[in-house]
Amino acid sequence: MTSVSPFRLFCIFPHPDDESFLMGGTIASITQTGKGDVALYTLTRGERTRNAAEQNLSPVEVAEIRSAEVLEASEILGISSHFQGDYPDGGLRDYDPRDIEKDLAEKIRAVNPHVLCTFDVQGGSVHPDHITLHHVVKRVFVDLREQLPALQRLCFCVLPKKKIMSWPRAVFGVDDDRIHAVLDVAPWRDIEERAVHAHRSVRRDVEENNFDNWMLWEEEYFSFYRETPQSVASSLFDGLHP
Repeated sequence: MTSVSPFRLFCIFPHPDDESFLMGGTIASITQTGKGDVALYTLTRGERTRNAAEQNLSPVEVAEIRSAEVLEASEILGISSHFQGDYPDGGLRDYDPRDIEKDLAEKIRAVNPHVLCTFDVQGGSVHPDHITLHHVVKRVFVDLREQLPALQRLCFCVLPKKKIMSWPRAVFGVDDDRIHAVLDVAPWRDIEERAVHAHRSVRRDVEENNFDNWMLWEEEYFSFYRETPQSVASSLFDGLHP
């Protein structure tokens, strides 16, 4: 992928694997078709994963492993730029949000994206890092969209409420009227699956929490911030100017 791609997407997530579990198919659909460049910022190294104990690994060892895994997954998905942060896993809520905002603003200016993407307000599983990042990204977007002509959209990865009602784990979805984009990612499932399985250190999460095979659904779902499209979009770039 080169800089002549018409659009740029910047995904901002707290943990290694978020990019693959949440929207790996979407990322692949963009990078593999030349529709745009994708950059990724992973704020933590995921050292507090519950999988560490069963593997007899220290937090330092886990951080090293998971940092390498997200790089491998990024390469599989075709992500052109990856930024790795050093925030503590589980500790974003204890930071002065202004410090995270400054950091994100610098990264966003460097990427100059058309679209930002992160967690929705409930964070899916209500993980505090997910929720904190949602609010910080939204705050930075509101500031920067007045300064960066390219930046036009903030979107959130979501799960349809009606598709997760039977799941045994408490996960939060949205009603249909909050779903503004539905992307057909079936053609890219093989790439997405490879990216998901690149996160080998958290294979337990895939085995135990991939209810209804949601990590490899044939569609992925998004909400747009302060937009009400007349029809459901089929791309995160629908209606934007390059």
